[in-house]
Amino acid sequence: LPEEEKQKKLSACSRHRYLYIPPCTPENFWEVGFPSTQTCIDRGYIKEESSPPGRMRRRQPFNALFTPKKKEQSLKSP
Repeated sequence: LPEEEKQKKLSACSRHRYLYIPPCTPENFWEVGFPSTQTCIDRGYIKEESSPPGRMRRRQPFNALFTPKKKEQSLKSP
C-alpha cells in the first residue's frame, strides 16, 4: 500500500484515535511542590494591594440580649 493509504488505514482502525485534539495542560501544571511567594506574585496568583483594606465598623451599637450573671445575682439578693 502507498504511504497515504497506510496512514488512512491506521487512523481508521487505531485504538488511540480520537475525534478531537485534547487541550494542553496549563503552564506549570506538572510542577511538584509549592512555589515561593515571589513566584506566585509573578504568575499572578497573589495580587498585592498598595494599601490594606479599611477596618469595618458596626453601623449600630451591639445590643446585649442577656444580662451578665453578676447583675442577676445582685438583683436577686436584696
